[in-house]
Amino acid sequence: MKKLIFLAAFLFFAPAADAGLSGLGFGVHGGVIFGYDNPILEQSILTDPQFTGFDLAGTMYDVGGHVNIGTFRIIEFDANLDYAWKKQELAPGIDLTYSDFSVTAAVRKSISLGVIKPYLGVGGGVHVNAFSLDIGGQTVGVVLPDNETKTGYLFKGGVELNIPLFPLTPYGEWRYNVIQTTGKSTKYSSIIFGLTLDLP
Repeated sequence: MKKLIFLAAFLFFAPAADAGLSGLGFGVHGGVIFGYDNPILEQSILTDPQFTGFDLAGTMYDVGGHVNIGTFRIIEFDANLDYAWKKQELAPGIDLTYSDFSVTAAVRKSISLGVIKPYLGVGGGVHVNAFSLDIGGQTVGVVLPDNETKTGYLFKGGVELNIPLFPLTPYGEWRYNVIQTTGKSTKYSSIIFGLTLDLP
């Protein structure tokens, strides 16, 4: 409930976005995910005593594309398509692969400071989580969670560089994602860098 109140307050106090479009852009991005916390997956792996040192929090990689829509009131919207994945060795010859394919949308509030434009945003989307275990013919006492499609929400903050007369806008962004997976939520942070082609 608190999260919904925060989202409603953000949208209410942001300037109205009915003044027309100020820009449209398409781009690509990539980055790293850290602090990946999926309690159900980790508990499943830890049921086998040989994997007592297992830890999900290592770096994952993320690639994707995005669309940005701006308005004259400096309210912006973005839609993102992301694929994050990792293959992790549990023991010699035993590999765990897990991934997160997501489609998300967010509303952002930015402030123009010359060529630098910092922003904050909030949004939500759909995540497809998949897990697989390559055991190489060995026997392990692990039952992975089912692959599932779940909703989630995110908070973000970033900085764009608006270089005059240059059609590409580079940016860096931090995101905090929460996915409403079965049992307990999955959470992670990501650092993303990208380029947006601004259409005239």
